[in-house]
Amino acid sequence: MENSSDSTLEKILKLQTELTAAKPDVPHLLDLITLRAKEITSSEGAVFELVEGEDIVYRSASGIAEKQIGLRIPIKGSFSGLSLQSKETLYCMDSEVDDRVNREACRRVGLRSMIVLPLYFDSEILGVLKVLSPEVDAYSTNDTYVLNMLSGTMAAILHNAYRWAEREKSLTSMAYLASHDALTGIYNRSAFYDYLRRGLHRIQNDQSTVTIALFDLDDLKVVNDTYGHAAGDFYLSNFANRLSHLVPDQDVFARLGGDEFGLIMIHQESKESAIAHLDNLTKMVEGEVQFDQTKLQIKTSMGVAFYPEDGSEPDSLLAVADTRMYENKRIRKNK
Repeated sequence: MENSSDSTLEKILKLQTELTAAKPDVPHLLDLITLRAKEITSSEGAVFELVEGEDIVYRSASGIAEKQIGLRIPIKGSFSGLSLQSKETLYCMDSEVDDRVNREACRRVGLRSMIVLPLYFDSEILGVLKVLSPEVDAYSTNDTYVLNMLSGTMAAILHNAYRWAEREKSLTSMAYLASHDALTGIYNRSAFYDYLRRGLHRIQNDQSTVTIALFDLDDLKVVNDTYGHAAGDFYLSNFANRLSHLVPDQDVFARLGGDEFGLIMIHQESKESAIAHLDNLTKMVEGEVQFDQTKLQIKTSMGVAFYPEDGSEPDSLLAVADTRMYENKRIRKNK
């Protein structure tokens, strides 16, 4: 029968090896760390939080916390902030009775107990790793031990990826790396949700509206299968580059993952004007691009949702836009 300590050590060594072999891409590493921390502690969810000004932001999230990606809360009065200040791993047994936590944020995520681990490299703050559960007192001392054993490797890998990007790409901010897509250079999923939440909050006091558009590239799989992933990356990058040059500064354009992109528009135009504008954008970005000796055709399906008529929360708006996008894709295929 396998000894539990041997099993724990094996998991630690396996994750250390996986992190060391991973590409030096900060968003990818944050997702990998978050997912593996969730698995290794048998948690319901996990989050990687970055300090940005006076706030701490969920830049990667898995499990029950996944829908809260991009969540921004004040450092002051938060459990993560206390962990950073003390430079100690902290355990909350029950968020409903622990006065150290931001109870409202805990309820929003759906957690009752959590371990919070601050990650430092030398004296440099890299962020906070949090594993969480909807159950009271869900963690053992072994869970804290495992995370502490991994903390040095996780911090070093992140620090090295950050320094690599700083050297190779002239980027000087961990927050920038964590909020931008490495392939296309535009915002990523966590930044999209961050800006969407802030936008919805901001317009409560004015006459603006929020329009969400989702774009899905129709032929990425065909391009990848026929010409290889280099062609697929070229295809994605060209679409992102074309559309980003047409988006004004006040709007937010992001790659949400794979071949899906999102656009947030905060405006005072009518719904009809917004749809006409988006249809025009789609026509402008579609068309031929040259990859080596091959001509590729960029084609995209689009779905749109409007606040507040289609929903008042990010997830409900995205669900409506997603449904309409796939309906648009179905109609385009049948033409």
